[in-house]
Amino acid sequence: MSSRGVVGFDAEALRTLRTAAGISQRMLAGHARKHGAQVAGPHICLYERGKRTPELRTLTALASALDVPPSALLEDDSALGLRRLRLRTGMSQRFLAAALGIAQARWSRIERGQSTLDEHHVPLAAHLLGASEGELRSAMAAARRAAARS
Repeated sequence: MSSRGVVGFDAEALRTLRTAAGISQRMLAGHARKHGAQVAGPHICLYERGKRTPELRTLTALASALDVPPSALLEDDSALGLRRLRLRTGMSQRFLAAALGIAQARWSRIERGQSTLDEHHVPLAAHLLGASEGELRSAMAAARRAAARS
């Protein structure tokens, strides 16, 4: 799998959503290209078989092509809570970190539960992520618990 692919990508969800939409892998690739992805039918096959993981831009384009939020293509895992909140908005780590005035590497550590977000950033982060401050705090706590178990 690509090291730059989205962690928590759910190959089965992609296959289920595509077949429910009644479109072929090739057709999905064509629709995703209209949303900025650089994919072809064989890529979709690899994603659905779990042999390859899409990058954020591709995952977002696939979700748009299927008319679902990007989070619909992620596994249900509480450790992915912060990532899920961010991907639901379609934001990259870099964009969110810049909007918060912190380094992208710091946000990455926060998502992995290896660092905490300063309290004064919580209201803006919650707003940017379309979540309540309580939801954001819960997601950060879940990420810290998951990191502690690792």
